[in-house]
Amino acid sequence: MPTTKTAEKEMRVAERKKDRNKAVRSQTKTMIVKAEEAISSGNVESAKAQVKVAISTMDKEADKGKIHRNNTARHKSRLIKKLNKAAAASKSEKKS
Repeated sequence: MPTTKTAEKEMRVAERKKDRNKAVRSQTKTMIVKAEEAISSGNVESAKAQVKVAISTMDKEADKGKIHRNNTARHKSRLIKKLNKAAAASKSEKKS
């Protein structure tokens, strides 16, 4: 337990930041899941929109330092890769 007033205040501040960051990380994960679901549904246009929202959310939080920038880059790369694969598959289906 903290012994000084300053340490007690730091503990309270850390708790508030932890709660805020947890909510942000949860929101970001939700956006990623929604984008992946949109990609797997086959509708490329809605998937593009969802991926755009997810990437925007991740970038904002990485800029604020709430999520590590390499974590953001990894998730963005994976989402784009899945989206491109789905788009290519839908193009080949349209040609056939």
